[in-house]
Amino acid sequence: LDDSVNRILAIAAVHEVLTEQRDDDVDLGELVERLRAMIVQGLGGGKRVESRVEQVSLHGDRATALALVFSELLQNALEHGGDEVRVELARKNGRVSLTVADNGIWTGESADGTGLSIVRALVRDELRGTLTLASDGGLRAEILFVP
Repeated sequence: LDDSVNRILAIAAVHEVLTEQRDDDVDLGELVERLRAMIVQGLGGGKRVESRVEQVSLHGDRATALALVFSELLQNALEHGGDEVRVELARKNGRVSLTVADNGIWTGESADGTGLSIVRALVRDELRGTLTLASDGGLRAEILFVP
């Protein structure tokens, strides 16, 4: 039940942040940092979360999809990963890269869960990008898309 409540609160936060900016460009760095702080406050007890974000702009309707994807990936890392989580947002060769990585043990078992299915659909359909999951001393999820 707590997981569901936290997910609903994260979705509400996304809605609040983006409602006024749906037709404008959104600073993804600011959005990611704000969501990170809110999610870590609710779920990150005892975990170290580092972030390195660049200023990247994206139209409001696509920023909504990115915010939902980021929220799901960060919640998964905090709930199922190790005690350290890294968040990175950067531009790479004309594309935007969003990475959430943890130092837990990932066996690939949860790769077909409902949350990641939703993430895959949002990345593919709304962001028109790719999602890569890799075991790198934990789980490393990277999203790449053209802004």
